[in-house]
This record gives sequence, C-alpha cells and structure tokens, in this order.
Amino acid sequence: KGTSIGAITAMNGGYTINNVSPGQTLVFTFIGYSPQEVIVGASDRYDVSLLSEAVAVAEVVITGEFGMKRVARAVGSSVQTVKAADIQESGRDNFISALQGRVAGLSVSNTSGAPGASTTVILRSITSISGNNQPLYVIDGVPMNNSTFNPLDQTNSALEYYSVRTLDYSSRGNDLNPEDIETMTVLKGAAAAALYGSDASNGAIIITTKKGQAGKGKISYSNQFRWDKSYGFEDLLQNKYANGYYGTTNWYYQTRYGAEYPDDMPVFDNLAAIFQTGYTGRHSLSAEYGTEKVTLRGSASSIDQKGTVRTTGYTRLNLSLSGTAQVNKWLKLESSMMYTGSTNDKVNTGTESPFYRAVYWPIVSDASEYMDTDGKHMAYPDYYLDKDLLNPFFALYKNKFYDESDRMLTTMAATLTPIKNTFLRVQMGWDVGMQTFVTSRHPYFSTNQTGAGYYNLTKSNFSDPTLNVIAGYSNTILNDNLSLTAQFGYHQQENGVARLATTGSKFLDVDFQSISNCDALSISSISRNTKRRIQALSGQIELGYQNMAYLTFRGRNDWSSTLPVGANRFFYPAVEASFIVSELPFMKNVKQIDYIKLRGTIAQVGKDAGPLEIDPQLVVTALWGGGYRYDYTGPNPDLVPEMNTTKEIGFEGRFLKNRLNADFTYFWTNCKDQIVKGFRMSYGTGFVLNTMNVGDFKTWGFEGHIDGDILNMSNGLRLNVGFNASHTSSEITYLPPNLSEYYNAYTWNSGNIRNGIQVGQPITSLTGTAFQRNNNGDLLIDQTTGLPLVSSTWSVIGDREPKLRFGITTALSYKNLRFSAMFAGRYKATVVNATKRTMMQQGYSWESVDARESGPVVFNGVLRDGNENTADPTPNTMSVSYDLYSTIYSGGDENWVEKNVNYLRLQEIRLSYNLPNKWLVKTPLSQASIFAAGNDLFILTNYSGIDAVGNTVSAAAGGTGGEGMDVWSLPMPRGYSIGINVTFK
Repeated sequence: KGTSIGAITAMNGGYTINNVSPGQTLVFTFIGYSPQEVIVGASDRYDVSLLSEAVAVAEVVITGEFGMKRVARAVGSSVQTVKAADIQESGRDNFISALQGRVAGLSVSNTSGAPGASTTVILRSITSISGNNQPLYVIDGVPMNNSTFNPLDQTNSALEYYSVRTLDYSSRGNDLNPEDIETMTVLKGAAAAALYGSDASNGAIIITTKKGQAGKGKISYSNQFRWDKSYGFEDLLQNKYANGYYGTTNWYYQTRYGAEYPDDMPVFDNLAAIFQTGYTGRHSLSAEYGTEKVTLRGSASSIDQKGTVRTTGYTRLNLSLSGTAQVNKWLKLESSMMYTGSTNDKVNTGTESPFYRAVYWPIVSDASEYMDTDGKHMAYPDYYLDKDLLNPFFALYKNKFYDESDRMLTTMAATLTPIKNTFLRVQMGWDVGMQTFVTSRHPYFSTNQTGAGYYNLTKSNFSDPTLNVIAGYSNTILNDNLSLTAQFGYHQQENGVARLATTGSKFLDVDFQSISNCDALSISSISRNTKRRIQALSGQIELGYQNMAYLTFRGRNDWSSTLPVGANRFFYPAVEASFIVSELPFMKNVKQIDYIKLRGTIAQVGKDAGPLEIDPQLVVTALWGGGYRYDYTGPNPDLVPEMNTTKEIGFEGRFLKNRLNADFTYFWTNCKDQIVKGFRMSYGTGFVLNTMNVGDFKTWGFEGHIDGDILNMSNGLRLNVGFNASHTSSEITYLPPNLSEYYNAYTWNSGNIRNGIQVGQPITSLTGTAFQRNNNGDLLIDQTTGLPLVSSTWSVIGDREPKLRFGITTALSYKNLRFSAMFAGRYKATVVNATKRTMMQQGYSWESVDARESGPVVFNGVLRDGNENTADPTPNTMSVSYDLYSTIYSGGDENWVEKNVNYLRLQEIRLSYNLPNKWLVKTPLSQASIFAAGNDLFILTNYSGIDAVGNTVSAAAGGTGGEGMDVWSLPMPRGYSIGINVTFK
C-alpha cells in the first residue's frame, strides 16, 4: 500500500513480492471481490481468501444512487451485485444480454439473433401499459441513454413501409464496452431507486467503470474469435407436395396442396441458402497506472461481426479514458470519457424478413439466382408465372437497411469533505449521440417491378446533460449506538432529440441508393425536435441502531416539463427498514449461521409523460390557404403523472462459514393513472388516437436465489452452484367503462391474436377470437360444415408470463483450470406459434402433410342447433376431411397458442487455463490465460416451433412488448469461440 510494488497471482493463488518490510500493508484486490488488507509481520507467507461481492455485500458497502456508497446492511430492498468478470467472460457482445439468467427477477428479451438486435430488460414486472418499462442505466452516477429508434419516426404516415414489427434498430445500451465495467449493482425495488426519479420507476442498474488502481502500471490485451451458426430450421419445409390446389399441381398458387413432386425434379433448400456461418472478432487493449493520489486508465476495444444471415453485420469501436485524483484531504475528483462508434447492416424482421420470403419461394426454384436474365430486374421463380412473390436474395443484396452511431458519454464528479462528517458531491454528465438511419427499397423489389423505389435518410441526434448536487452528513451518537446519515440533493436532467427525416422516390438510376438519386419533386423532409426537462429536490435520512437495525426515509419532488402546469409537480416518498437477526446475542453462538437480515420497503415512484403528449406535433394541412393542424392523435391538457406504489419484504442469509448464500423477496406493486398512448376512442372526438390516464393495474410476485460451494477443498478444488428464480402475476383493475380492451396494434400479427388488456386479466394477456362454447364449456360445431365455430369478439386466450423464470450457474476450478456454465429457462410459459400456423395454412410444413393424409376427422363438441345449452345437447358426429383440398384446416387462434412450454437453454459454457508463472518468467508477460467457450449451444424444450422465446416487436415498441410471440423469429445462433487474455509486465 502506498507504493508501486505489486504482483498478480496465479490461478491457484500463488504470488511473490520482494522488498517488503514489516509494518507495511498488503492490499489484495480482484474484480468482483471485496478488497482485503493485511499488515506485514515477521512471516514470509500470507494466505488470504477474498469474499465475493455477492457474499460480502452485507458486510461492506454497495454502489448506490449517484455513485454514492451505502452500507449494505441498511438497504431495505432487494439488491444484487453482478461480478464484472462474469459479464466480461460471458462471450456476449453487449453487457445487457449477459445479464440473462444471472439476476433473480430480471428478464432480458432479444428481438432476434441478428447482429445489433435491440434488447428489452424487465426488472420484476411491467409497470406501464404503453410507456417505458425498462430500468434506468446509470454510468458513474450519470443516467445513460438506452433508447431504441422507432422506424415510424423516420417518415410520415403516407410512407410507413416499416414499423417495430418489421424493422429493428439497436438499443443504445449495447454501446457500452463490457471490458470497462468494474462493478454492477442491480437495484430492483422502487425504494432503492427512488432518488433517481421517474426514469428509475422500473428499477436501476448502477455501473461504475474502471478508473485504474494504485500500483505498478500494467497493459492488458484480450481477444475473442467466435463462429456462429443459426439452427432450428432443419427439415422445416415439406418436400412431398408441390404448389397447387385439389391435389393438382399449379405453379400459379403459393399454397402447396398440389400433386407430389416428380422423383426426377430437382429441389433447392432456399431457406438454408439465406444463412451463412457468422464470425466475430473482438480485440481489447487497456493500460492503467496509479499512485495513492492519482489513477489513470485508458482502453480501446473493437468488434467486427458478420451475422448468420447473409449481408448482416455489426461493428463497434470503444475508446475510454478515466481516472481519479485525490487533490488533498478534502477534495477528490473523478472523471470518465467513453466514445462509441458503431455500424449495423440489417435485414427486415417478421413478415418482411428473408426467412419469411425464403419459405414462400417454391423449392423447385433456386432463389439464389435472384437476377433476371437481363441482369437488371428481379428474377421470378421457375415454373411460376404469377408475379406476386418477392425474391429473398434480391431483398438481401438490393435493398439497404443500415445505421451508424457516434456517441460520447462524459462524467465528472467532485467530492468535497471540508468539514468532518460532511460531504458535498457535484456530478455532471453529458450523454450525446449522433445517429444516421438509412432505409432503401429497390425500384424492382415489387410485384410488377415498376416501383418507383423508396429511400429514407434520417438523422437523429440526442443530447442528455445531467447535474446532481448532493450534500450529506454522517455521524454516530449516543455512545456510538445510533448512526445518523442525512443527505439532500438537487437534480437537473434534460433529454433532447433533434431529428430530420428526408424521404424520396423515383430513382433516376435504379441501382444507385442515395437521396440524391431521387426525383427532386418526390423529396420531402420532416423535422422533429423534442426536449424534456426534469428538476427535482430529494432527501434521505438513515438511522441505524448498534449496527443491527436500520430505518431509512426518502423523498423526492419532481417538476416535469412534459406535464400540464397544474400537474407537473409531484412528490413521492419511500420508507425502508432492515434488521440483522444474526447480531442478536443468542444468534452469535449458532455456528451454522453467519448472517441473517430481514428487510422491508414501501415506496412510491412517479412517472411523467413523454414529449409532445400534451400537445402533439402539428402537421401541414391540405386545406386551401395552408396552415397546420393536429394529426391522428389528439391533445390532452389534463394529463396527470402515473404513480407506482411498491411494497416488498425479504431476507438475506449466509450459512456454513459463508459456503451457502440465500436471498428471497416477495413484492406487491400498484400502478395507477396509467398514461396510455394511442388510446382509441370514438371518431366523434375528432381524432383516431388519444393519450389519456385510463388504466390501473397491480402486480405481485417473488424472486430469490441461492448459491453455495458444493466443494471447497484445501487442494484448491472448488465447485460452486447457484440457482435463481422469479415469478410475477398481474391484474388489470380499471379501464374506462366504454373500453372493453386496449391492445398494441403492432402485435396483431397472427390471425386475431394480439397483446390485449382487459379488466380482471393479466397485463401480459394474449387476446384473440376463441372458439365458441356452450355454458358447459363444450366446443360448438357448425351443423352445416362440421367445423368448430369461432367467436366474433376478442377474449383472453393466454398469458405470456411463465410460471417461473430461472437461471442456473456453476463453476468448477482446480489450480490453473476453471470450467463454468450457465443455463437459463422458463417453466410453463405460453408462446404464440405464428410461424407454424402460416406454414400449416399454406401447406408448407410436415404437419400439414400429416393432416392432409390423416383422413376424415370428427371434432369433439356439440352442434349449435338450439339445443347446445340444454340438458341434452346434440353431440357432433359429422365427419369432415381435414384436407379441404384447397387448404388445410388450420384451426383458430386458440390452436396456435402453445401453453405449458418448458425450455432450458445452455447460454454459456467456458473452459479457461491460466498459464503457470514459471512459464512466463522469461517473457514480457506477468499473466496469461487461454479459453474456449460456447454460447446458446442447445435448447431442451417441448415447444414445437423454432424460437421458444419469440419476440414480435422491437424494443422501440415499449409497453408490454411482444415477448412470447414467435412470428418468423430468428433465434440466438449457436456460437463457438476461443481467445486469450494477457497482462504485460
């Protein structure tokens, strides 16, 4: 301590330090573990066991609000620490995806397995019907922009070719370099995040970045090379029956109910042809140096990724510079600057995806021959004269979907402690990004190949400055029996977006993709600038008694610019308590118990509206004389803030000399005055859509985790296994009396199934047109056709929330070897198999072949003949051919909602070897390791489709999202990787 003398241990912990004198202090540190200090005496050997932060969190401090430290014993809500090493070793390109399965109560949903796909994170439960449900990400005390661009923002309503269900853009949270993370703390409860205000109503993920350490300078380098392969598409398409109807081959038809393919007719696997082996190369370099007064760290990291779908790719460059300076006894400075530059080549999703188009393309035609013989136009299928099929390869190589981003996140903090027991901390941050989005549709990518083309260029820049000023006092009184901590803060936050979208068509040169290539008279632009400001005052008082009982009072008052003047000021309080049972005298003699803590919280968090929700943006009127008017959405000057009230109770425990750790929480949340966007009312209001406070709902559930050392032997053999699980239930308690259902129109992608919300039902409900049934629940059968009858009104047909979400982690280490694995899964989930439904309807799947060849069937039900609700209904005996020759009977909405779906995914597996120090003596290296790893290697499931998770919309959709809806989804690919990690002397 206080010198630059240092060493790095081998995997078995061995180390050597020379020139150390008695009385000096050794400092042992490792990422993800709490540091420990030992004073040197006469001995020449010192053995130290570090406690992981997850274990030691109760005895030390955690990173809390605005980068401040807080005694973990005093926290009355659920908090979980994630090891930075686990994130870095996960093999993921972004830290958000690496959280799946590691945190109890946290769910990560990737829109697809494509490079740069957006991510949606839900902590515990949904808290908003149509607003933002993701947690707040805080970097070194400063909120980080995690927005996802909405394709609807790139143009006007007349040219809405793409939406959140057909085009996905990356979440800006993917920009952060996992190698720069030092600690990560997940604040799940409203009380733990209350001081951050509206944006933390869904919880907060607090991240501190590496800023260098005191000691000898070091340079570190690591790399990873990964190969990815999409799977789950094998034997998806039937190759027995050709296109046609009534058992007769006819190449005009897209449906495949024709005769059998001739034995000598060649067939092509067009679906497999759109895929390729993906490849990712990642390199990271960092250098750091420090003394007891100043630390400094710089890093650079690059990712170059080729996706598993042809033409897709993603690149990212991260540069960072950070450090700390202890100017004098009463002033400490901290600062960090992080630059991210990324590019993303993408393809459409859902029913615009190449996956969808490749399935529709006849297998007797090679889709990869996508150019016509004239070398200019798009090729149509062989044997096919109708012109309503679009070639998937032409879409891949002739359309363009591209975005790029440049971003700088800067943080600065000064902590002053001029008077004993007091502090003043001033934090400033600025998150600024410049984004470009390009969407281009080739003129010949249309059914008649006479299209005009479509090109859109959108510039979307965001600027989020932040200021936090916090003053505090901490002391002990009453003979040190009572501790008192108080703080008061002023907060100012701004979210600004400046967007310019320019659209054009009528390409002058059909193969030149540029706005300059569009007809000048077709070019139009839309500018949209929004700004949201929050100013707030916050306060907190924490009382502790004998390091055993704690009571904390919190409060915050916000002033928001996005609410009406009369309702833009709102206050929300929080109270949390904790009691350390193991500090009781009689508990200290129980050797099997190391630590037990009981905790509870009640808290409120307010939510304001988004920009332009009181008065929407005006559009140009088409009336004579010009002017401006409201568009489809009407104004609402009477909005009030949403208010979420949360209660939770729980416990934490460590047992058997810290070999076993457990945590459990039960919570209740009441969400009132929901600000619902796109709320449909009578057209008599003058508008199609409205933004109103129109809903209330409640959620409740539990989360817990347990982990322990199954083996921890003196020879270094250690086996640790962990398990976490969570469940949430919900119920809509209020909607306006004249509103039977609120739904997200962009999830209406399979028959009449959609993400609908009805009173008395879960917020994660699926609604659709169910089968008609009598009062006894029997299926009603049409007495003329023998087929089941379908209702004309929507009802709840499923709940997308599984009975259990869980994760399993395991790590086995021995000397220089370490093996780790992580599983994630769900128990009794519900998934909409929309992909299989379409393939059944069209005759593409083997299931349709089985149905066609199964012969007549009798549906189990009763006839709707007027006797259906009597004591003696008429049983159905009508035999119908499942094969209707012109189609296969594919049932109703209920048939394609698969319930009780279980799945277990091997998300990560890794084997690493730390080279012995004696091998490195004559090299410039002080540490070196090699590893081999795998990601998403297999899934064990009873789901009959491709993606047991499924997500039908981008993260930009917000609200309750589209998780659990498999609509031509591209699942996460199987990946294999190798790499090295080295540190130079």
